[in-house]
Amino acid sequence: MNKSTKPIPAHLEDYYAKNGFHIQMNRNYTATVRNLLEFVNYINKPDTDICPDVFGNILSYDETVGDDFRFVLNTIIAEVKGFAVFNAQYKHTYIECTDKSETISIKTSNGELITFSVLFNTCVDVKYHNGKEDFNIIGFHGGQTPVPHTPVTLHTVLLEKQQAIWDAQIKQQEKEG
Repeated sequence: MNKSTKPIPAHLEDYYAKNGFHIQMNRNYTATVRNLLEFVNYINKPDTDICPDVFGNILSYDETVGDDFRFVLNTIIAEVKGFAVFNAQYKHTYIECTDKSETISIKTSNGELITFSVLFNTCVDVKYHNGKEDFNIIGFHGGQTPVPHTPVTLHTVLLEKQQAIWDAQIKQQEKEG
């Protein structure tokens, strides 16, 4: 397991959550986390018993804390588990693919169905199952929207390694052109 290097914002260093978060550390111990600095100090102790399979499972949430507390808490958990976060103020589910090709199916709280298919560790196909042939995507880049509402039947995210291979192939084809 990784250690946490995430700096705690100054305004949260001395903040104590009213109810705290119950977070699994291992199969036999669930910590009550009220202060982020104390949580990081505990994680970083050399003799802390952390089980990667269950560490970071939040069993109960303190609804009285602000988004900034939840953001930092989820960022710490992700860093220790070896994951990235996005929109970290919201509940996170960490999934580690064990094969080079896997599909993850999601049902949202209101019943929407989405699948993410990791293919040969080269790309991720995203499919929204809305009962129609196509769905809309929006692409963002640095505050801009270079891809406005665009209907697609499937959205593919190229993983960096594969993108570099394809870019090289395109350049080679252009040279031979």
